[in-house]
Amino acid sequence: MLNQKDFFVKYNIDEAAFQATELKWEDLEKIYEDYLKFKEELEPTAIMLFNKLMKSQKVHSVRYRIKDPEHLIEKIIRKKIEDKNSNLTLENYREELTDLIGLRALHLFKEDWEFVNDFITTTWDLKQNPVANYRKGDTEQIIEFFKKKGCEPKEHKYGYRSIHYIIKTQPGRQVHYGEIQVRTIFEEAWAEIDHTIRYPYDLENPIFFQFLLILNRLSGSADEMGSFIQFLKAELEVRDKLFKTQMQEKDTLISDLESKIEKLNIQGQELVEVKKDLKKLKEQKIRGTFLDSSIFDIQKEYDKVFKTSESLAKLTDSLNWIEKLGKPIVLPSLNTDTLSAISKLQDIQKVNIPKIDIPKNPLKPNDE
Repeated sequence: MLNQKDFFVKYNIDEAAFQATELKWEDLEKIYEDYLKFKEELEPTAIMLFNKLMKSQKVHSVRYRIKDPEHLIEKIIRKKIEDKNSNLTLENYREELTDLIGLRALHLFKEDWEFVNDFITTTWDLKQNPVANYRKGDTEQIIEFFKKKGCEPKEHKYGYRSIHYIIKTQPGRQVHYGEIQVRTIFEEAWAEIDHTIRYPYDLENPIFFQFLLILNRLSGSADEMGSFIQFLKAELEVRDKLFKTQMQEKDTLISDLESKIEKLNIQGQELVEVKKDLKKLKEQKIRGTFLDSSIFDIQKEYDKVFKTSESLAKLTDSLNWIEKLGKPIVLPSLNTDTLSAISKLQDIQKVNIPKIDIPKNPLKPNDE
């Protein structure tokens, strides 16, 4: 383990704040040494939990990690600085710190969470109720839904959306705890970028905050579009099935009519006219089963499904804030697809995107 001075420099810990906690560095070193041994026991448990989670039908992918020993010591120090009543010791840290094993389960669509939640809560015992992190501005309907599923809603100050479960398992004599975080792939992408840019020492940077807030809202809109596409796919499948059924019924009816006509004593021009009518019936298309005849119905359903959605129009405030910086955003180059996307965003959502200056001669990859 690093010496105290180097540790404080590496993890940006104020020495005066540490002294005020009355923590002893020697005690932290003992916890560090004990955890090095305990960490070896946690690895098989983490792998077991990982494999179990992957069996959930709606889980797209899973990641796991065992907390780094230095990060453990940093967390103990920061918890004590933030809360003087925090009392993590060599005797109790294994029980009190429930995220020594951390897993993250990702799902494709927002609607999949309910299935993942049921899988987790029926597979493991929970130490406490799951915590559902939501972003400021999320509707009461979403919050109430989490409550009905047994979660404790909690507004996250940085806008993270995820549901956290503290599970307990006992592969041997000792109980092991693990934290499972569940979110969509889009939420994960934004959270990872946000974490990489700001954590742990740039959390209050206002410029980063505004740009990352835009990314947060875009990821939320992407989730909603993913859900709508899923709904649209199901709608098309229903309509396609209906179309095929109607076609089969029509063919059966025509076949029956042909059979009956053959049994009737119809001749001459009358027979010609009947066969002509049958031919028209065969060639007639069944209408009203495709999107061209019911696109407005689908739009109404879309509005119902996403009445709690976050529209891209909510980007306006953040984009206007950036524009107040007084300088245009200069990019090295933009391809046609990107320009088209920006144009559509402006046309559809009426968002005042900051002016973007595009050099006439974009820099080559090797230029500085």
